[in-house]
Amino acid sequence: MKRNLPIKALLLSSACLCASFPVWAQDADEADVVVETPVQPEEDAVARQQTVIVRGQFIPDEKRTTSEVSSLLDAEDFQLSGDSDAAAALARVAGISTADSKFIYVRGLNERYSSATLNGSPLPSPAPLRRVAPLDLFPTSALDSINVQKTFSPEKSAEFGGGVVDIRTKGVPNDGFFEIGGSFSRDTESTLKNGLLYDGANTDYFGYDDGTRDLPSLANGLTPAFGQDLTDNPSLFVVQEGEIPFNAGISANGGQRFDISEDISMGVLGSVGYSSKWTNRQGTKGFGTLSGANQSLASFVGPRSRFSTAHDVGINGLAVVGFDLYSDHELTFTGLVSRSTEKEARSVIGPTADENIERDDALEWFERQLWTLQASGEHVFPDMMDLEVDWRASYSEAKRNAPYQVSTIYQQDESTGEFLLKSAGSDNQITFSRVDDDTTDFGIDFLLPLERGGDCTYFCEVDLKAGYAYVENDRFAKSNIYGILGLTPELRGLRVDVAYDALFNSGGGSVQLVQSNAFPPEYLATLEIDAGYVGVDMQVTPYIRAAIGGRYEDGIQAIDTLLAANDPEITEVANEQSDFLPAFTITWNPFDDLQVRAGYSQSLTRPQFRELAPTQFTNTETDENFVGNPFLVNAELDNFDIRAEYYFARGQFLTVGAFYKDIKSPIEEISIFSADAVRTEFINAPSAELYGFEIEYEQVLPIDRWFGWEFMEDREFKVKTNYTWSESELGLDGEVIRNTNNLSPVPGSSPAAGQIAAGRSMQGQSDHLFNLQLGYSNPDEGFDANLLYNYVSERIRSGGAPAGGGLFIPDIVEQPPATLDLVITKLFNTASGEYEFSFSAENIFGEGYEAYQDDGTNRVYVDTYDQGAILQFGLKKSF
Repeated sequence: MKRNLPIKALLLSSACLCASFPVWAQDADEADVVVETPVQPEEDAVARQQTVIVRGQFIPDEKRTTSEVSSLLDAEDFQLSGDSDAAAALARVAGISTADSKFIYVRGLNERYSSATLNGSPLPSPAPLRRVAPLDLFPTSALDSINVQKTFSPEKSAEFGGGVVDIRTKGVPNDGFFEIGGSFSRDTESTLKNGLLYDGANTDYFGYDDGTRDLPSLANGLTPAFGQDLTDNPSLFVVQEGEIPFNAGISANGGQRFDISEDISMGVLGSVGYSSKWTNRQGTKGFGTLSGANQSLASFVGPRSRFSTAHDVGINGLAVVGFDLYSDHELTFTGLVSRSTEKEARSVIGPTADENIERDDALEWFERQLWTLQASGEHVFPDMMDLEVDWRASYSEAKRNAPYQVSTIYQQDESTGEFLLKSAGSDNQITFSRVDDDTTDFGIDFLLPLERGGDCTYFCEVDLKAGYAYVENDRFAKSNIYGILGLTPELRGLRVDVAYDALFNSGGGSVQLVQSNAFPPEYLATLEIDAGYVGVDMQVTPYIRAAIGGRYEDGIQAIDTLLAANDPEITEVANEQSDFLPAFTITWNPFDDLQVRAGYSQSLTRPQFRELAPTQFTNTETDENFVGNPFLVNAELDNFDIRAEYYFARGQFLTVGAFYKDIKSPIEEISIFSADAVRTEFINAPSAELYGFEIEYEQVLPIDRWFGWEFMEDREFKVKTNYTWSESELGLDGEVIRNTNNLSPVPGSSPAAGQIAAGRSMQGQSDHLFNLQLGYSNPDEGFDANLLYNYVSERIRSGGAPAGGGLFIPDIVEQPPATLDLVITKLFNTASGEYEFSFSAENIFGEGYEAYQDDGTNRVYVDTYDQGAILQFGLKKSF
């Protein structure tokens, strides 16, 4: 229904060449075609006006037709790579790497500099420390495509640093279909091996708690009776060992289209899925500091051995209803729910900072859920000069619930070697936390195409654009920590559930609610944005197209920190700013199927909610301590891009691009070191520079012609590869502002050189990213085989802490694993229907994860763990 602008041929006289963009009606296998109508000699003048010269081929590729630098993954890419979720699939894209298998880093900028949308609508996040939604929540089985836009355009959110990821769900089908599939897999480090387990609810295997982990009533206050209620279920306290089962998954998809009348059609689509995955992680934890006369790196905490087992359960559902109305109007209604639950048991053993040997046991349960309802429309009004109007409205909620996180610390007795429960109030804790995040979004876009007919050479096509968007993001976060007090020497040697039971039955135990002005349990946060934009996209000459525009965005961000519900806030932080952000892109088509585009834009990045709150908090997923900074300001970016693109055929191209970003007030994490702990703070560095280049290449190689292999004539051998090099450096010419008075914020200014090591790169930036995919396909037999390699070089996980005298404790550097995967699919047609068999081998070499500190002489490992190869078999049937 929508026009294929701005890619539209210009009908010119025989004296001029055609437009720089290919004609949509042109066949993809033809080039430089001249179409002439046979005429009589006296009709020569008219014949010249009917001559059409097509420059290049019609090669439908979204990254070619858009005005911006972008990358696209579609359903075929998901199938060939075998990636099960959006985060894993995006790791294959040039310039993109992932963190924690959830968040993406684009062009060396961590997740704070990127945003994610679903069908154009912004998403809330269930992650307690981030406003960006974790992308592992989106299964590829429910997706049509993912578009990554790497240059800013005014119709996108101003929070644009590395890029914006638009996740597009499947739409209504043209024909009816139904398919169902299942899979099972084995992890060589986990499956059929011993792992750490604990009992819980009867519904744990479905990712839902049946009330077993609910917080007991506070009717009796923090008394022994309340403590007894907390410890009434011993299955939530005891770490056990057991054999890990196989991983498994099942999914079903179906849809149908109904022609209600000649002018009205309706389509429906539904998709559901379930997955169960077990993961063992065995490795070490530690931390280093500077010591000795020469202040060299030495171990401060650890090394400590770490062993954990996590069971991840995923459930998702998608429903789409769409209407085609009178050829010029489309309405689509989409509902999506995605849920991920992780049940983990973890044990860490080794020396602490005071050189005692301790064992820290943790039993955790994390429920993450995101659901969204969206309505959208696309309309063309022929009587109004083909005015296009697109609109969207959505409401989304994200929740993270973490009940009954049990943390127990044991200390080894030096004489007997026995591990005894520690008895201080902060040693043994039960935590209940939750995050509720919701987003309301409305947007409308207008496009008015203006065309000059006749003998036109300059400005033959001009598209006028304008739009408005409103977004409100609200969050409530709460964390209640209960310390167990009163353990006697006689009880410390008992199993934890027996000790607690005896403690509270004797009436001598108590529960302490761990909260204070320094560690408040609740906060409220909101972000409200009003935005409008204007722009023009115009065919300047037959070979040059330009897009220019600007976005005005008014945003206010506020965080209230509370001691308890309905209490006055301890402190309120506000971040309010209005900006006008210009963007300009020019595309030049010098010859055939080569185009060169260059762009400049300004954009910004706001601090995350938790980064602004001036309180201490703990990331319960990593056990790291953080403290916010209410004096953070928006980071402001100047973005420069240039890319040359040459297209061989459909899905075959070579692109080479370069980028440069000049960043004012980038937000960085730094480590602050004290006598007994390390914590992370957030600061605005004075400035930063980031630059690099990208190369992408995809082509079906003509093996049959190269080697004379006639049997390869109907088969394909495809190469897809990309490489990104980047480098960054934080500027130290200026001041850094930190909070010097906790919950009564007072700014303290100090030279940046005293807080950040000279020459330090930006957090999350890797120098090298590389992907290679070799594919073989036999369409006649329905066979595909693909070998995929992914490499990400080391990057800073957290900046090093100042140690005085101009010295810095080395940065914590992480080295993500390099992975080699094999994916094979085979179709079988039988009388009962079509079957697809699949086999994949992920992380074939079993590469693990490392995070370390290094001063050039010594190395201290902060976090390491093994990862196994995963062998998966799947079967899908289509009806």
